[in-house]
This record gives sequence, structure tokens and C-alpha cells, in this order.
Amino acid sequence: MLCKRCMTVMATGTTYEQRRDGKSLARRFHECKRCHDKVYTKEPNFQECMNKASNRCRNK
Repeated sequence: MLCKRCMTVMATGTTYEQRRDGKSLARRFHECKRCHDKVYTKEPNFQECMNKASNRCRNK
């Protein structure tokens, strides 16, 4: 993903937060190394995609 301000490639990251009901919440984002602009996304990370694909193969 490219930063809209400085047009450099953004790095990925995840923040983990505790919700009021006691469940943990993971928010994924892309962060620009130069201007530190963060863009939050709802897309799954690589490990979640691999787990989903492997579960589909097991269930067949």
C-alpha cells in the first residue's frame, strides 16, 4: 500500500486492545515510515488466510 501524502510504501502492523466485555481486539493497519500516517484495514493478515485455507482442505 502506498502513502497518499509522501507516496512511499507503507509497513503493516497490528495493535491489540482489551474491550470492556473482556475480549481482546486486534486492529490491523498500514503505517508510513516517513510521516507515520496510519490507515486501518479490515482485511485478514497472512496467517489468518493460511488458517482459513487449511481448515477448508481438512473439511473436504
